[in-house]
Amino acid sequence: MSSSSSSPSPSPSPSPSSSPSPSPSKVKISKKEEKKNWLAKGNTIPKCINDGCGKCVTIRDWYPLPSFKTECSRCSTARKKNKTIEGVTIHKKKYCENMDGMLGFMCPMDRTRYHEFPSDIYHMDHLDGNHENNTLPNLMTLCSICHTRKGKECGDFNSFKASSRIHKV
Repeated sequence: MSSSSSSPSPSPSPSPSSSPSPSPSKVKISKKEEKKNWLAKGNTIPKCINDGCGKCVTIRDWYPLPSFKTECSRCSTARKKNKTIEGVTIHKKKYCENMDGMLGFMCPMDRTRYHEFPSDIYHMDHLDGNHENNTLPNLMTLCSICHTRKGKECGDFNSFKASSRIHKV
């Protein structure tokens, strides 16, 4: 006589794709919602630095505080593709404005070869460290080497500085 014994089957393990729902404090809200909240607090989004444009700048990221670019997406795209926009003057240079050593050190790049480098090697520096201050006297085009050196020597990378995007307490 055969007797069939049934042992309890193991409960299925959760599939890798099913994960617990995030806690309310970690729920990420959309960029559109972040923008709405930012503006509701009375904040504004800076305007594109290029003369004749007037559009709002592109936002890199919203969390924990907005990180603003200096140009709108239309101007940035046109500049990168060497195109012109009627009535708009692009401010970002195709060379390092520290070529004469105005920052107290000479740009190490060979100025006769600036044209050989891609435009993304040149950064817009906010002289006062405030990324919402897109006034032309506050902006300077620097190569990535000069921008990094200036930032380190001037304390621009100090998160305790009042103009820092992320204030550590």
